Formats: sequence, C-alpha cells, structure tokens
Amino acid sequence: MKAKKLTAVLLSIAMLSSLAACSNAGTENSTSEQLSTVSQTAESSIDEKPTESSESVESNTDENSTEQSMENSEQEISASAENKTLVLYFSSGNSKNADVISSATQRQNDYYATQYLATLINNEVGGDIVPIIPTNAYPLGYDETADKAKNERDNDERPQFEPLGVNIEDYDTIYIGYPMWWYTLPMVMYTFFDTYDFSGKTIIPFNTHLGSGDSGTYQTIKEFEPNATVKDGLAVSGSAVFDSSTEETVKSWLAGL
Repeated sequence: MKAKKLTAVLLSIAMLSSLAACSNAGTENSTSEQLSTVSQTAESSIDEKPTESSESVESNTDENSTEQSMENSEQEISASAENKTLVLYFSSGNSKNADVISSATQRQNDYYATQYLATLINNEVGGDIVPIIPTNAYPLGYDETADKAKNERDNDERPQFEPLGVNIEDYDTIYIGYPMWWYTLPMVMYTFFDTYDFSGKTIIPFNTHLGSGDSGTYQTIKEFEPNATVKDGLAVSGSAVFDSSTEETVKSWLAGL
C-alpha cells in the first residue's frame, strides 16, 4: 500500500516537471516569435525609407513638372506677344511743324492734334506707340508746308520716313493715325502703305480734320491692304480734339469696335 502511494507521488512530481518544461518551452517559443516579428518590422521600416533611386525619380518628376510649367509660361508669353497692339501715327509734331490744310495749327501742352489723339487711344488700348517721322522734315511755316504737301500730292511723290524701330510682324492689331492733307492721306502715308504688307492683320485708322472727315481715306487704306481687316475709323475735328469730351469719344469708339 505504501508502495502504491509512493508511486503515485512520483508520478505527480513527473507530471509537474513535464508541465513546467512545456510552459518554459512555450515562453521561449513566444519570445522567439516576438523577436522575429520585431526583426521583420524593423526590416520593413528600413525598406520603406526613400532610396537613392526613388529620390531620383521624385527629383526627375519635379524637374519635369518645372519644365512643363516653364513651357506653359513661355507659351503664354508667346501668345501674348503674338497679340500685341501697336499705335502708329504721323502728326505735325513729328516734323516740327503744324498739321496743315485740314488739321491746321492745333497744338496744346506740347501735343499736336493727331499726336494727342494717338496718345488717348494708346492710353486705352495699351501696347506700343510709335511716330512715323519723315526723313526730310517739312518747313516750319504753315504756307510753306501746305505748298510742299500739295506738290507731293500733285506729283504722286513718296516721301521717305525713318525706321520705325519695331517689327510690324510682331503685332496683330495696328492703329494708324494721320491728319488730312489736301483732302487725302499725307503722301508719307502712301509710302508707309507701299512699304508694309498688313495681310492677316487688323488695321484701325483714325485721323484729325477740319471739316473733311476721313474724306474716303479709310476706303483708300482698304484698297492698299486688301488682305487686312480694316475696321471703322475715328475722325476727330482738329479744332475740337483737345476738348474734354474727346476722351469719352475715344472710349466710346473703342468699345464699339
């Protein structure tokens, strides 16, 4: 009987030892699994850091984006340049004498009539403004200038003018102004239209006068430049060009184009 009890005690001790061993083994396995998980997580974190190649890709992407942005800006600038506006004019101040015949001697605050009208237009439409300056200046006296202008018209002369300093091809819309001389364009303007081809461009004429209006010169310009679009012009009396109402007249005309 005692032997049986002793055997039972020994079996109990063996079972407890076995359970303890199993428990330790489980703990060791759990610890090993946790270490393995930590190791995998650390490696994963390292792999997720940007590599040199990925930074290079990002850099190239940024560069491409910048280049595309620059190209778009250049295209916008180019488009803007293609639509530039130019105001050209021949006026008495260009040759240091008064507009004659129809535009007489109107001058105020160092502006001559057509010059002042060109300035008002330029103030509204922006762009560049350039005078047409004859190579040989007209006489200072009114009668002498009138005689010279008449001789040029009667002889169908083509007075030369100085280089404009701009490239006409750079502009799409061109305002062209002049005074009426002997009921037509000054002959230097005939030279001007003989010199340039305005095909595909928009011409908007304007002029000063003393009762003759445009005297058919807008139609003359259309005949000079059949491949251009010639808009309705603005004719302003030289005696009224400096009136305060002229600015509003210009704005209204431009709004209606």
